[in-house]
Amino acid sequence: MHIEWLQVRNVRNLCDVRIEPDAQANVICGANGSGKTALLEAIYLLGRCRSFRCAGVNSLIRRRQAQLQVCAGLRTTDSAFVVTGVERSRGALSIRYGNREIRKVSEQAAQVPIITFTPSSDGLITGGPKSRRRWLDWAMFHVEPNYVEIWRAYHRALKHRNSLLKRRASAQLGAWEKLMAEAATKLNRLRMSFLDELCGILVGETAQLEAPGISLKYQCGWPAETDLDLYLAECRDSDLETGVTRYGLHRSDLQFSSEGRSVAKFYSAGQIKLALAALLLAQALTFKSRAKRNPILLVDDLPAELDEDNCRRIVKRLSEYDGQVFMTTTGESSVMSGVRQKMFHVKQGRFVT
Repeated sequence: MHIEWLQVRNVRNLCDVRIEPDAQANVICGANGSGKTALLEAIYLLGRCRSFRCAGVNSLIRRRQAQLQVCAGLRTTDSAFVVTGVERSRGALSIRYGNREIRKVSEQAAQVPIITFTPSSDGLITGGPKSRRRWLDWAMFHVEPNYVEIWRAYHRALKHRNSLLKRRASAQLGAWEKLMAEAATKLNRLRMSFLDELCGILVGETAQLEAPGISLKYQCGWPAETDLDLYLAECRDSDLETGVTRYGLHRSDLQFSSEGRSVAKFYSAGQIKLALAALLLAQALTFKSRAKRNPILLVDDLPAELDEDNCRRIVKRLSEYDGQVFMTTTGESSVMSGVRQKMFHVKQGRFVT
């Protein structure tokens, strides 16, 4: 799947722009504040209906405007053509895909899969467990059709258990613990299968990028050798004291290590970024292997924290990716030379030739 044309209105400083990108590598070149990252945000909005830079929508809408619009013509995997669009005001959201109105953001996200690689992506390794759980959940959402429903079942049971704990009502805890355990077991099985495939592909990507070899260790959120419902039963008294469920899938995490050392603690910012590039490329390839589609890759400010040789290797690998890529840069760097690409120049919110 790829974008054949893109129309953006009132996204940050982009007033009304239209581009016709290449089906593979595209470079958005411009000075800081020119609007190049805003274009990536617009594409992200098309799939996720929000920004990758901030939680709220108000800062995205161009000053003195009531709403923003992003529309695109998509060439799907089966070579069909469909027009999709997102319109967002400060209080309402409208999504259309083809001739249908889309009610759920998750449905649009499934139809327009996007993976981002931005300066804040290092939080996946250096940040807290919540960011890693969010990344894993989104990765699983795109490749396992039943994942969202099972995930919701787990969190629904967790919510009920926490409510009972706060009221110190222990009579019904066992029933909700059983439901939590059933959902957690299914999700763990799906996650571990996905991570096994991802790690196999990751070996090849780190070799191509000459990145530190990283390993991922999954921690399920409770002692793995114990059934979750039995463990929760053992923890009831202490959980009743705290009023919250302290163990379970909602406490899961991923550990990133290299040669037995924590990547977050012992590697430089540049090494972490190189490892992340390998990881996100591996994620895209795992997505293709399972979903038979290529997600769109958005890469913002790639040269930051990277020396020229490492940056060149990533750019070369991205240009070889069998899918659509959008990269931003502040200048026509030598790292882009020799790579097949379509270049767009943006200046003060307008695209110039």
